[in-house]
Amino acid sequence: MLTMRTLAWRSTCILALMFALVPLGRSNATLEAQSASAPKNLRVTNVTDWTVDLRWDAGKGKAPASYVIQSSTGHTMTVPGSQTSATFSNGFDYNRTYSFRAYAVSSSGAWSGGSNSVTATLLRDTTPAAKPVVSTTDIGPTHVDLAWSYSDNDPSPRFDIYVNGQLREFQVAGRSKSIVFLSPNTTYTFTVKARDSAGNWSEMSDPLVVATPPANPNDHEPPTSPPSFWGGIIDGDTEAMVFWADSSDNVTAPQHIGYLLYLNGVFDGATIDPYPNQFNMYLTRGIVNTIEVFAVDEAGNRSAAATMTIDMTAP
Repeated sequence: MLTMRTLAWRSTCILALMFALVPLGRSNATLEAQSASAPKNLRVTNVTDWTVDLRWDAGKGKAPASYVIQSSTGHTMTVPGSQTSATFSNGFDYNRTYSFRAYAVSSSGAWSGGSNSVTATLLRDTTPAAKPVVSTTDIGPTHVDLAWSYSDNDPSPRFDIYVNGQLREFQVAGRSKSIVFLSPNTTYTFTVKARDSAGNWSEMSDPLVVATPPANPNDHEPPTSPPSFWGGIIDGDTEAMVFWADSSDNVTAPQHIGYLLYLNGVFDGATIDPYPNQFNMYLTRGIVNTIEVFAVDEAGNRSAAATMTIDMTAP
């Protein structure tokens, strides 16, 4: 026979379970009302070489706070809940096929179920790349920092940079480049040509003529020796790579200090970037190889060498 105490205990357990399943003061109907209705009839309305236009119908009920469109690239975009169209252009590679799905998001942050899925294939790009417009952002005795604008919608163009008509930098990413190891008090002509992801080339940019200033005649102090110099064999045979941190100078900014590399007393190359400073070379078998790196400022002052050796005498 159930006692009054047993009945009271069971009632308490049932009430506790109910509160665990439904938060206090929030019925299932309230929770469902907080979730926006899923968008309907997602469709592709236009495709270009780098964009996909999408449109959808709003679900029933109150408009959501926003819509989120998700691509098979893993990228997403968000538009206001009053908007039922979007142009997606994020994370694409050239001439690929992608799928899309839309979600409604309520003001409480609750997501609806997904819309139907649609696919689109980016069109083949046959239009010449846009012509770059070149300018300079900084000039020094041995460097000219270039920048250029580019109006094409291709997300990953590359740029060839010419100095006095000769190719100097090949397939540069980004919209700027420091051209270094120039001569002081000298006039240079810079031009830039763009290549888009489809292989279409632009016209050559209009020439930019720049005169480097003379070196500071009162600068006789060399930069500091390149610090934190280290490296070693990287391919198990004779190819080695060395690294170092930035030198400092009393006049030349760190990003414009050049570095000269010598292998066994013979000049092997010069570098100023990429950062961190690094350089690779091929060692000579059967000897102890000596590697030296010197920092040089824009007045031509050379630092003491940072030196290391790599023993290649072992069979």
